[in-house]
Amino acid sequence: MKGKVAVVTGAAKGIGKAIAEAFAAAGAKTVIVDFDQDSGEQTTAEFSARFSESLFIKTDVSDPEAVKKASQQAMAHFKRIDILVINAGISYLHTMEDISIEEWQRVLRINLDGSFYTLKAFSGPILEQEGKIIFITSGSAITGTGGGMHYASSKAGQHGLMRAASKEFGPRGVNVNAIAPRVIQTDILDTLYPDDASREELVKKIPIQRIGQPEDIANLALFLARPESSYIHGQIILADGGRTY
Repeated sequence: MKGKVAVVTGAAKGIGKAIAEAFAAAGAKTVIVDFDQDSGEQTTAEFSARFSESLFIKTDVSDPEAVKKASQQAMAHFKRIDILVINAGISYLHTMEDISIEEWQRVLRINLDGSFYTLKAFSGPILEQEGKIIFITSGSAITGTGGGMHYASSKAGQHGLMRAASKEFGPRGVNVNAIAPRVIQTDILDTLYPDDASREELVKKIPIQRIGQPEDIANLALFLARPESSYIHGQIILADGGRTY
């Protein structure tokens, strides 16, 4: 990964940070795109000290102009982008009756619209390098569980977007895939399942009997970002300890 530049959205913490850290540890320069300025600056300082240069760009992925400016800033700084990980997202565990119209729109705006805005803004530099695009989606798109209707719908939309992008960009030398986690230890999981009893019930549903860690997703993302994965294209790869199938 030395000499390559990886952009990861939602990378200030959680799965996104673990992915960016895996890339940085392998030698890539990283661009941390996140709305959380304090965590984002802390992450970039950590990566720059431990690995290679990292750049933080505070961005609201639901704002297309902001994402466009982030792409321009990343290119101005590093002059190239080889890998794009579309990871930023939010979730609420609400029933249909509890989902307000505003909440529905917010989840779709960040998770799905933000994915398209990110793809549109960064795909040009990726195409120049014949690089890699990785969506971080969710098994919720397949099962309809793990979040509200808005979350499952937004993630299913990401799958459609990824598949369409794979058809369009594959002939131009860019691999496009999706990783679909389910139960991963993150702040979102802590919010959705805050007590030991709910965690124990989750673990019972996972054949390998443990909750996934961000590093489990990061390791897979690192493989998909490497040349060895060049024949894997347009795929949704479940990373859920065998829970779904």
